[in-house]
Amino acid sequence: MQLNPDKILVIKLRDIGDIVLSTPVLKVLKHNYPKAQLHYLLKNEYSQFAPLLPGINKVYSYDKKSFTSFFSLIAALRKEKYTLVINLHATYRSALISLLSGAKFRLVHNHSGKNYFTSEPLGIKEEVKNIIERDLDTLTPLTLDIPEALKTTELIKLPFEEKKFTLKTIGLGVGAKRKTKMWAKKNWVALGTRLAAEGFDIAVVCSKNEKTYAEEIALGVGNKAKVYADLDFSKLASFLSRLRIFIGNDSGVRHMAAALGVNTVTLFGPEDIKEWHPYKEEAGHSYVFHRMSCINCALEICDKPQHYCMDAITVEEVYNKVKQLVKA
Repeated sequence: MQLNPDKILVIKLRDIGDIVLSTPVLKVLKHNYPKAQLHYLLKNEYSQFAPLLPGINKVYSYDKKSFTSFFSLIAALRKEKYTLVINLHATYRSALISLLSGAKFRLVHNHSGKNYFTSEPLGIKEEVKNIIERDLDTLTPLTLDIPEALKTTELIKLPFEEKKFTLKTIGLGVGAKRKTKMWAKKNWVALGTRLAAEGFDIAVVCSKNEKTYAEEIALGVGNKAKVYADLDFSKLASFLSRLRIFIGNDSGVRHMAAALGVNTVTLFGPEDIKEWHPYKEEAGHSYVFHRMSCINCALEICDKPQHYCMDAITVEEVYNKVKQLVKA
């Protein structure tokens, strides 16, 4: 399909990690349509993420809890007169937003194969693959040049907020969206203590709800550790970009760190690395993962006698990954 769009809307009403993983699509679109206005629709709670997105001219946000938000959003989108709408990970509701936007050309990708309201057949064979490739699949009907170099996540780097950071600081991302994706507190303390003994400063990163948990870890590590809780996205990006290495559970924060060019070590439990680790070890992104029979459980609370997948990860394994990156 040959198009020369003057205005494109990209929709991804998902969480931070998914938004970060959509940035290769943004780069590909800007590469192929350099004169087009590029807009992005995300969840209302992530509206402050806008300054970090590369190549975006305008951001819209949507609050699914608000009855009026849907109609005001549709009215605003229709005024834009989009040539093309690209919905990267659609639910029925976001697919409906794509339709009601008024765009003639709509690429709507549901991942289940039920691509409601897409104007063009995507022709995608749905299978397990990394999320970057899955998002780029949405562009299949378009005739695009997609250089390999663009298939990497990227966020805009902002000025540093914290002047005291040095490249001797290692970040610990101790939180996650689900408890089943979180490494045990005792392991974080043991790892942090070991790294602090080698002269590294330890920055413990967490959300507001995880602050007490993070403070307990920092207390266990000692005076080389400091907690950074509930940073807004601009400050968080500034903070992450100064780290020597970021070690974290599989979370949106670790995707942010990778997209800011920081070396990472990710601890995987119930999620599959084939989908959620679209990064290369030679580029400075390692992981620790023990595949279990109960993979992709999506449970908030593990129903096994032990928390198998995360408990299988040892402090020694993670420490060795960190040391490899330090030496690189």
